Amino acid sequence: MQRLFILFWLPLGLFAQINNFSWPLAPMDQQHRISATFDECRENRDHFHNGTDMPLAPGENALSIMAGTVTGIGSDWIRVEDFAYVHVIPLATLHVGNTVAQGAVVGHTDSYAHIHLNYGGGASGHPTGNPLLPGKITPFVDPYHPRSPLIQFVMDESSNAFSNNTLSGRVDIIAQAADTTDLQSSIDMNNGIYTIGWALHSADRSEILQGPHFWFEADELYSNSNINRVYANGSSTSIYRYIVTNRVTSNNYLDCDLYDPGPYVISVMSSDTRDNWDTTYVNVYLSDVDLLPPGQPDLRYIGPDASGNLHLEWEAPDDADLAGYILEFSYDGVNWSSNHGPDILTADMTSFEVVGFPQHTYLQLRMKAVDTAAIPNHSGYSDTYSVRLNSDASTILVVDGFDRTNGSWTGSQHNFATYYAEAIVNSGSSAGISTVSNEWVTSTQDIHDYSSVFWFVGDDSRTDETFSTSEQSVISTYLDGGGYLFTSGAEIGYDLSAGSTSDVDFLSQVLHVGYAGDDGNHASVEGVGPYFSGLDFNYGTFPYIEDWPDHFSPASGGEIALQYGNGLNAAIGYRDEVSGTFVLGLAFETIDTEAHRSQLVGRILGFFAGSTGLNDILIPEEMSIQRVYPNPFNASINIEYTLDESVPSRIVIYDIHGGVILDQALRNTTPGTYTWTWDAKNRTGQSMPSGAYFVQLIQSETHSATRKIVLIK
Repeated sequence: MQRLFILFWLPLGLFAQINNFSWPLAPMDQQHRISATFDECRENRDHFHNGTDMPLAPGENALSIMAGTVTGIGSDWIRVEDFAYVHVIPLATLHVGNTVAQGAVVGHTDSYAHIHLNYGGGASGHPTGNPLLPGKITPFVDPYHPRSPLIQFVMDESSNAFSNNTLSGRVDIIAQAADTTDLQSSIDMNNGIYTIGWALHSADRSEILQGPHFWFEADELYSNSNINRVYANGSSTSIYRYIVTNRVTSNNYLDCDLYDPGPYVISVMSSDTRDNWDTTYVNVYLSDVDLLPPGQPDLRYIGPDASGNLHLEWEAPDDADLAGYILEFSYDGVNWSSNHGPDILTADMTSFEVVGFPQHTYLQLRMKAVDTAAIPNHSGYSDTYSVRLNSDASTILVVDGFDRTNGSWTGSQHNFATYYAEAIVNSGSSAGISTVSNEWVTSTQDIHDYSSVFWFVGDDSRTDETFSTSEQSVISTYLDGGGYLFTSGAEIGYDLSAGSTSDVDFLSQVLHVGYAGDDGNHASVEGVGPYFSGLDFNYGTFPYIEDWPDHFSPASGGEIALQYGNGLNAAIGYRDEVSGTFVLGLAFETIDTEAHRSQLVGRILGFFAGSTGLNDILIPEEMSIQRVYPNPFNASINIEYTLDESVPSRIVIYDIHGGVILDQALRNTTPGTYTWTWDAKNRTGQSMPSGAYFVQLIQSETHSATRKIVLIK
């Protein structure tokens, strides 16, 4: 069945013969690597790629693959007849009208470290075409078939996904697919494909009911105005999500209403220019019932209004059958309740007031949308935000700037704002807490009412900007007016250092950071005195993998605050008489425990407050075990303790009869608050049975504290 597709539906122009050309780099008669192909998605669906990229170190020779006349020259490109060589600095001796021989040097690669080969277009007299089609660049051998697509089904012209492959109404088929040209490195395994199509089959695949349709073929360059027809949201330079049901220039879809309800099979077929094919089959169920949930709402603001009431704002999904919303609240992020449904939060609402919301109460909130179907469909949840009202104290603003979902974190929603809010609460601060999206900040352009701003960007990078020009302006104005900014993200330096002059100035002059590199390359972090000495934590494994943290150098008066275990700088702090910044080169939410996050936030707030509170921060009033959690426990338990003297200390675990299970010397011997984790094993590494135990902190022979703990297996 699959081979019949290939023979019958292979595009007729695929094997059209034209003149053969060699490679534009030495040796010209041997195959080289391909790192990007024709009609790929560029950036975040910015434009179609109009050539083929071949890696080559900066300053190396770019060779003309044909003899002919120079028909165009720019600062970083040169055209000879039908081919243009881009990211190439032309030879100064070449001019338009000169003739060159095949194999002649026409220029040298620039800092982009590749030749972008463009066939046709410009002064060539030919439409822009694919240099990898048979008959053009030779020799080119590609025995590898495209990788099997990841298939998703969404409502036509939306990102609302069907669940359990049960489809109804008009459906778009989205396939994440990529080609493999060789196996030398990862960049050779994420190229765009040549063609992709789909078909609808009977449940046993004995009959083709529709298709195959191959609307996309990367032979000629498509207009950039059509890129959102070809590539779905989430596509980028290295991720290609094709809307295979769309024609390139118009919308199309699978109409489930044309078929009787029941089981079917959908196939997605993709190929490269060398007739290597891949087919993926997906079992689906077509229904005549509305099964599609509405899009999820986006929370924009949770905090007080002018009268001190709790105020919520959100952005509505654009579903025509939207009935309203369900608002849920939780005190601990685990147990959720709701007393506001679509009868109160109707479809026409994008804001809501809660009159009489109690002061000093910490709360987490999330919401979802509901449609008007006979059996209502519920959307996915919004991001989870936190709030605490306190009219007697200043308010800290938590800004959710984490928009990327195609990096280490791929979920459609997150609760990372609560990591920051909980750390504020558990640090001992009494400040009020409001949470907003970065879109709310750029819309209002005003954050001057807040004593501190905690702005996190997670894995956002150059495509999903860490800080846009508008956001930079708001932050600069806020700090100039006397404010304190804590920002966290793994690509802040990597992004801004490669941007415009204003981006670079914002990094160095406003954030007081110099970008030193994209890989901190160590999973532990230690504090640097005086404000952060004694801190010691790990990061990077939960709730997502953080594998490319930035490391910094101080700039414009900044000072080193945290260092990775290898000595590279993980955070830079700055403070003057009226404002301050703390820039963390890793994602704060990936710090290993809530206790460590709270300790760090306490130190940051102390740093912002200045030296008057330093002793209160660094030196506890007495030695103690602050808390043990979770208790009872199963696999491990955290013991949070404080030391008030610089003396050797240890923790001892006893069984119920007073027998010593483990006697552990503590590495931290300076005053401060720390966390030690017991893995429920004795001194020989054997797991202990269920039962009651005692943990004792011993700072000296006369100073100790004891708590009871319970192990349940």
